[in-house]
This record gives sequence, C-alpha cells and structure tokens, in this order.
Amino acid sequence: MFIRTVIKMRLKKIIICFLTLLLVIYPASASEASLNRWVLNVTLHDDGLVDEVIQAEFENTGSLPLAGFSFVIPASKITVIRDFYHTSDSTGEVEQQTVEGGLKVIINFNNPVEPGKKWNGRVGFTAENWVVKKDSNYSIDIPVSTPQVIISGKSTDVSVAADADIRSQVFLPESIEVISVTPKPFRILFQNDRMVPTWSSDKLHIGDTISIKSSYSIVLNKIVETDKKWRELKARIDEAEGGGIDVSEAKAHLKSVEDYNTNQALQSYWKNDYNSALEFNGFANDELRLAEDSLSSGNVKVTPEAVGSKKNPGFESSAMVLMLLITLIVKRKKSSF
Repeated sequence: MFIRTVIKMRLKKIIICFLTLLLVIYPASASEASLNRWVLNVTLHDDGLVDEVIQAEFENTGSLPLAGFSFVIPASKITVIRDFYHTSDSTGEVEQQTVEGGLKVIINFNNPVEPGKKWNGRVGFTAENWVVKKDSNYSIDIPVSTPQVIISGKSTDVSVAADADIRSQVFLPESIEVISVTPKPFRILFQNDRMVPTWSSDKLHIGDTISIKSSYSIVLNKIVETDKKWRELKARIDEAEGGGIDVSEAKAHLKSVEDYNTNQALQSYWKNDYNSALEFNGFANDELRLAEDSLSSGNVKVTPEAVGSKKNPGFESSAMVLMLLITLIVKRKKSSF
C-alpha cells in the first residue's frame, strides 16, 4: 500500500513537470496576440440586409507574424464594402467559409504584423440572411465573440486586454422602435431618423450576444416624417435668405416646428406617452404649414442689402454727369440768342 502511494505521488510529479515543460516549449496560444479594440457598427435596412463595420486593434505579443484574423457571424453570405470609410487599405483578400452557426469571415492583411507591432483598421461588409424579418418586425442576434488571429496559416485564440475598447451601435430601419434588447444598452439614441441602441465598454463585453427585437411604430413614423419635412423646408428658407429675402416669419414658425416635434413630441414618445406625442406632432405640422405659407405667399420683403446689390452706382453717376452736360449746353444756346 505504501509503495503504491509513493508511485502515485511520483507519477503526479512527473505529469506536472511534463505539463510545465510543454507550456514552456509551446506557450498558450492566447498570449500570441492581444485584442485591444472590437467596435461593431451595425445598420439594419428595410429589406433585411445588414451592413456591419468592425473597427479592430490587435497587438502581436508573440514571436511569429500575424497574417490576419477571423470571426463568425450568423449570416449566409457577405459582400465586402471597399471604400475609404468601411474597409482599410491594409486589409487584403477577404474569404468566407460556411461553418456551423453561420459564416466564418477571414481577413487577410496586405502585410503581416511583426512581433511587438499592432494592426489597427476596419472592415465593412453587407450580410445576407442575418436579420429575421416578418412584415415590419425585425429581430437580430449579434455575437460579440472573441475573434481569432491567423499565425502560420492556423487560427489562434487571442487574449482580451483588461482595458479593451469593446463597444457597439445598432441602427434600426426608419420608424422602427425597440421592443426588447439585451444586454441593456448605455442608451438608445435618435440619429438620422433612426433608433440607435448604443453600448459603451462598461455595458458590453466579449462573449455577450446582442439580441434586439423591433417593430414598426406609427407614432415614431409621424415624428420621422415631420422631421424630414422640417429639414427640407429649412434648406429652402436658408436658400431664400441667402438671396436677400426676409424670411424672419418663416424662420420663427420653423423654430416652433423643431420645438414641438424634436423636443416635446419625441420626449413624450420616450416616456411612452403616445397621446401627447401625437398632439405635439400635430402642433409641429401646423407650424410647418404656416412656415410653408409664409415662404410661398409672395408677401416677403426684399432686404435693403438685396436692393442695393441690384443697383449700379457707376451707371447712376454717368447719368447724372450726362444730365449736367445737357443742362449746360441748353443754357449756352439760350445766352447766344
């Protein structure tokens, strides 16, 4: 019995020594690269297509060059967007492979990232069959999973820096409101007539899955449509004012539109007070019509600057000189008689 115990203890020591030796010779793959930034900007379109721009930063903490990185999304196909904003010049060929759970996207660098160096860039693409769309209802799951780097042709796990910048914004289609969302966002913004759930680094972590269910809102649609008309009329008023037209009355009504619609109607909508939101939106549309009537009535005044700009001082001076000459000639003729 004693001999067996001694053998077991020695065997455990041998196994521990062997594992320690393996870790020294083959260090953990997570130490080969560090993920410092993973920012997801996702836009859902009316037709169900999804645009995503990923901003990423990898630091090569290993001894071999990084050739690229990969990640998995629950989609069937992507089309890479090649322009200044979406995809960095340092990004080379982009591959896609069908895998369990969706699509594996492989980003190859134009130039490998040497040990001790960083890669900071972005990749943008349009994805198909990601969002689930039924009538005017949209639902989507966005994985915030750990990407992998490519070393010597193989995918390798990365470590996530303690202060890594992990953020996301999801732009819903116009007039589509959030029904439910997890994890809880930092806030839901209203930008460019879209609802935008937004997550900061303290609200989002690697390993999370953003789940959003959303649907068409009549109230939100009315606010959006009034906001569009407000911008169009503002452009016309600015153009008229630039031409020297007095548009003070139209501008006063336009300011009331902004106050009723953007401030009071939208604030009531946020509070789920839809009756008040519709009432304030109605006031905004009334002011919008008054601004339109003021601009189109023809009763606007031309500013003095505009009148002065149409005069030709040189021509008026010449006319006065000519009149003086004619007067002198007539007087001389009368005196000669």
